[in-house]
Amino acid sequence: MIKAVIFDMDGTIADSEKIVRKVSIDFFKDRGIILSKKEETIIFALTWKEFVKKVLENHGKKYKQSIKNTLKERYVRNMRRDVQAIPGVHELLEVVSKNFKVALATNSRLREVEIIFSKLGFHKYFQLKLAKDHIKNEKPDPEIYLKAAELLKVNPEECVVFEDSVIGVQAAKSAGMKCVGIVNTYSRKDLKKADLLIDGYHQINLQKIKKLGEKK
Repeated sequence: MIKAVIFDMDGTIADSEKIVRKVSIDFFKDRGIILSKKEETIIFALTWKEFVKKVLENHGKKYKQSIKNTLKERYVRNMRRDVQAIPGVHELLEVVSKNFKVALATNSRLREVEIIFSKLGFHKYFQLKLAKDHIKNEKPDPEIYLKAAELLKVNPEECVVFEDSVIGVQAAKSAGMKCVGIVNTYSRKDLKKADLLIDGYHQINLQKIKKLGEKK
């Protein structure tokens, strides 16, 4: 039986990843670096530091913490102004929060969580918010999902996770949870390890979430 639903944030409930992409492309372009398609793809698989370091190394430049910090602050500034909710997520959260325990589990910092939650009106739906600040090991490590289950007082197999990324799906499955992959940032092929794939929240409902608890 499903007792809890856990959501990733960026690209899953908040359409923030297109802001990350645009800000990163423009940021490096200003510095004479044109990101390749492969470099654009790894933005969402690495931490800010790892991403900036990789790009700079690829283009024969040395990593500096100040460069990463400047990029991150530009993202936060743009995100604060422009972030929008993924279509249909408020309607889903309205239903889910009346039937299950609900938590957030994100690799983003708590500061970014609070900005997004305040701007998009998410606070009322979530009993628990876990961010990078609360864990030692980020996704794809399952730590954040296991911690969410522990704090919600449910077993991992009683949880359904909503994720949009490859590392997120990997983390959820490693935690022993069911996973719904929303095709947004990555393709269906990339997210094939999820238990259920959807192209948008119009394709999911309470019955489908409950049914995931019946799957072995």
